[in-house]
Amino acid sequence: MVFHVMAQHYWDTCDGAKRAKSDPDVKPRVDTQRWVEGNDKVKVISAIGHQTLHRMFAIVESDDYAEVQALFTDQMWNGPIEVLPVNDMIAQRKGFGEWGK
Repeated sequence: MVFHVMAQHYWDTCDGAKRAKSDPDVKPRVDTQRWVEGNDKVKVISAIGHQTLHRMFAIVESDDYAEVQALFTDQMWNGPIEVLPVNDMIAQRKGFGEWGK
């Protein structure tokens, strides 16, 4: 299944802002952004960010919603996350034999 993920955080929960203020409790970026690489259960197809809004978007693929949720667990502590199942419309169009027509 393909999922669209939107993760929102705020200036006061932003790991980057905390790092800039030398917060000793914030994990290093190499750890907080590890989700971008995916894992054995979740393939990250696309990961993009809108830094001025403190919002991240991802398109991921997995057989299990719970695995997607687990991948983004660390992000959930910073703000709301929306995980929506979506259809690959390019694959659908090709599957219907309509591509290029």
